[in-house]
Amino acid sequence: MFDFKAQLEFGDRGEELFIENYPKDRGTLEIYPGREYDFTRSDGKKVELKTDSYNIHKTENFFFERYSDINKQDKPGGPWRAYEDQVDIFYYMFVRHNICFEFNISKEFIDAINKYTEKKGLVYIKNKGWITGGYKVPRKIVEQYYTAFSFKTEAVDGIQELIKLLGGSK
Repeated sequence: MFDFKAQLEFGDRGEELFIENYPKDRGTLEIYPGREYDFTRSDGKKVELKTDSYNIHKTENFFFERYSDINKQDKPGGPWRAYEDQVDIFYYMFVRHNICFEFNISKEFIDAINKYTEKKGLVYIKNKGWITGGYKVPRKIVEQYYTAFSFKTEAVDGIQELIKLLGGSK
């Protein structure tokens, strides 16, 4: 079972790490005060960040949250929510290996993940008081929709702190 408080702190610390190490050639980021997305980039683009603690070498997948709460399926999560909220860029960060995947949110990208997931079952993640539903989507299925970059090696200490926050290694 996921501990919401620990996950929230993990996400907040991941956002700090992301801002500190965001590649300068992509612009600068400002925290957005609302809930629709996480940041506004210096070029005006809306940015959402998914921070994943899982070991990238143990999975070929992204975990895309479809519904934050499966009992409220009128409220999408992950890239679907980003698309609905007109977010421009969705980042998926594997903090353990300081690598980040940048997706430009588009109808084509959403259609591609819908096509892949239409016959897949939701993966359920129990939280205290609700259950999140999402899909394991192989990176190779969506590789045409992302570019990847690594953080500077100075970020490793911050990453290790994040891993400890969640209670160790996976």
